[in-house]
Amino acid sequence: MPADAPQQFRLASEIKVWTLLHAAIALLPFVVLALATGNAIWMKASLLAIGAVIAEDKLALRPPGVIAYGLAVIAGTYLLLLAELVPAFFVIACMTLAAGVILFASRGKKLRALGNWTFLPVLILANELHGGRTVDALLRETPAYLPYLLVALVPSVISATIRSRGKPAARWSNLDDFGPRAPFGEDLAAMLAGVGIAAMMVVYWHMDRAQWVIWGAASIVTGTVDTARVKLKHRAFGVMTGVPLGMVLGRYVVPHSSIAVTLATLAVFLTLVAFQRYVVGYFMRCVFVTLAIMLANQSTADAFERITHVLAGGVIGIVCVLGVHAAASRLSR
Repeated sequence: MPADAPQQFRLASEIKVWTLLHAAIALLPFVVLALATGNAIWMKASLLAIGAVIAEDKLALRPPGVIAYGLAVIAGTYLLLLAELVPAFFVIACMTLAAGVILFASRGKKLRALGNWTFLPVLILANELHGGRTVDALLRETPAYLPYLLVALVPSVISATIRSRGKPAARWSNLDDFGPRAPFGEDLAAMLAGVGIAAMMVVYWHMDRAQWVIWGAASIVTGTVDTARVKLKHRAFGVMTGVPLGMVLGRYVVPHSSIAVTLATLAVFLTLVAFQRYVVGYFMRCVFVTLAIMLANQSTADAFERITHVLAGGVIGIVCVLGVHAAASRLSR
């Protein structure tokens, strides 16, 4: 056996082959449409497609469940798009959507994925579709996004239909048990505080890519102080090692072209489902996010923002988790 065989085996064992294949098949039509038409909205809409794939897979959604999920993400995206016109409303809208993550999780552990994969696509889609447009341009162009977002649900509706064949159509999921319920008071308080502070910061400082800061804070609220610390360590490792590697690849290794940008964006989405361990998947996601930025505009400043924004959100999140836990412990005594 070659000396590097154990390393190769470990790398192969990190990849969830069938989940990755499922996601790639779902996203392939959007890649083809983006390259054939030159319309970048197809790749932005594919974020909703991968979110629907994840929600459908983790919760065994039936077609009505997939459609309800997609409409919720679309409604949340439009809410944040309009909310960005009024800073205070944007902060409140982010906090409300973030609270939904915890309230879903409180009804069963498996429902946490549904909350996460509603809030995260909403944050990213709203930021990507906004694109720094003026109020008039937003009001004029926003309705045109709707057909693209609806088409993004088609792969998951087809998959859910195949899975649910012969089963009653009235239910939204094939699962009978969504896992144990747990107290959610601390998580809800930490989530509201973390997302509220992060949203106020990006509004006050007019920060681009606000979703990195806001989700950076929200993702740290994981249920316990210990898991929050681990999550922060994984994200800090991933962003501090993945971003420099992505910058090197984008500047010196990968040829620049629209095809390369599209494929790098596809790789970003596939890292959401491709790996067994979060730390590996997040590292690879940071690599490909940075690579896509470098291939698109060669801006090291934009790429470096991935580090500063993620770490800023993570610090806000962990401070809120620790602060709320300390306050709850004192009150309980």
